[in-house]
Amino acid sequence: MRAYVMRRLLGAIPTFLGITLITFFIINLAPGDPAQLGATDVMDPLMSESLHEQLRAYYGLDRPLPQRYMHWLGRVVRLDFGMALSPDHRPVKDKIAERFWPTVSLSLISLSLSLGLAIPIGVCAAYRRNGWFDR
Repeated sequence: MRAYVMRRLLGAIPTFLGITLITFFIINLAPGDPAQLGATDVMDPLMSESLHEQLRAYYGLDRPLPQRYMHWLGRVVRLDFGMALSPDHRPVKDKIAERFWPTVSLSLISLSLSLGLAIPIGVCAAYRRNGWFDR
């Protein structure tokens, strides 16, 4: 039993890395420059090139993609998702925590309704084999 659990846990590592790799590259495929987009909120949209380069360095956008991925992965593992890009600039972790329990409760309600319908329908279909309900 312990060997099975260890095999499953070790098998989860490549899956986790694959999901994070795909997620990271999809995020980086978004059009536009995040430093430019972040600066237009606060500053002049026609900012100087030196300020643009400073923002790129601040956000780590001047580093190679593999190095940025490793930095991003380290932050994800520590559950440090940074600050939200919304106007309130709150930590993303706080926004996730704020919406966690409503999401869980909605999921539990939908699961209860699904099982509440599926189990009786399955029992009826099994009880009257090859009948109308089974088809």
